[in-house]
Amino acid sequence: MRILAAFDKCKGSLSAEAMCALVHERVKKHCPDVSVSSLPQTDGGEGFVSILTLAKGGETRSVEVLDSLGRNRLVQIGFLDIENLRAEVTELLGLPEKGKVALIEMASVVGLADLKKEERNPWKTSTIGVGQCLLKCKEYGVCAFLLGIGGSSTNDMGLGALRSLGVRFFDENRKSIDFPSPETWGSIHSVDSSDVAALPPLKIACDVRNPLLGENGATFQFGPQKGLRIEDKARMEKEMTEMAHLMEQSLPDAKGRGGLPGMGAAGGIGFGLSLACDVSLTGGFSLVSKWFDLESAINRSDLVLTGEGRFDETSLQGKAPCEILRKATKLDKRCVLLAGSVQADAASRFQEENPLAEIHAFGREELSLEENLARAEEFFLGKLDEVIGDHYSNKR
Repeated sequence: MRILAAFDKCKGSLSAEAMCALVHERVKKHCPDVSVSSLPQTDGGEGFVSILTLAKGGETRSVEVLDSLGRNRLVQIGFLDIENLRAEVTELLGLPEKGKVALIEMASVVGLADLKKEERNPWKTSTIGVGQCLLKCKEYGVCAFLLGIGGSSTNDMGLGALRSLGVRFFDENRKSIDFPSPETWGSIHSVDSSDVAALPPLKIACDVRNPLLGENGATFQFGPQKGLRIEDKARMEKEMTEMAHLMEQSLPDAKGRGGLPGMGAAGGIGFGLSLACDVSLTGGFSLVSKWFDLESAINRSDLVLTGEGRFDETSLQGKAPCEILRKATKLDKRCVLLAGSVQADAASRFQEENPLAEIHAFGREELSLEENLARAEEFFLGKLDEVIGDHYSNKR
């Protein structure tokens, strides 16, 4: 019997690598004759650099940059040889045959999870550290960047990153605004991009297709989860609209970019960076799937285990665990998703279309979120034992 463990993270409790490791340890302890393969998943957020870099024999290096509130922090950047990537990956990303690519994880620089609850305020957060990462990576002679943009705390259209790359923002008295965040936008009267740094092409891993502005844009769709008060959404949307107009007046390349799919992801980081370098977006799951040759791994397995923190409506919109279930059912494999919590309607609708898939919650509804997070490993292993025991006994 062969099991594939391909888990995404459970935010606030278990990393993707930890969940896959727990499956391996548990199965080997009770069923030593069962083969277990682990392929941790990442949506571009936490784990993006470590999971993708180490899988291809790359290395990580520490660099010091500013976090979203302007404090110094060390982050890990990945570096790997393009020759180590599968041909499907280099073709997807449009990379040259040789050279080095740098992997950057936005969540490790300006991540929401790194801020205390009382610090989560997208009026005050900036992507200035993301731009610093790009400049530091350039020093190592890379020929391309790969940026994962999940889990950010920012909604600044990437203006902070642009400031690091040489774009200047001035108030009406020509005083420089060196830490641009949404609360400063009203003071910005002019923009100077004459000294912007030249960078290699930037590939952004992103499954979000939202535009920059509007009801489906960055502010209305993602602002509240970053700490934006509901009553402030309209005001921030107005500020962002006016700032985007100023950028269009100052940088001709900005015209029309805000309406492109994906420009509203991670607070508009793609919009900002596209004004300074050659930016292209690629689907996060498509990238990871090709990175690991996921379909072949599923095809070799008898049982596919995947999961995440919460299975809900957003899971159906291209998230890795849901896509893994779809691939597994098409290959006629038994597949099980274990999530901390499960939205019943979303699970029911998915299982109607994919009857071979099983979806189970391992959290306890009667307990608080805090206790579920604290006991996540215990509850996960308990549900895992049920699934493995059931499948193994059926194979005898």
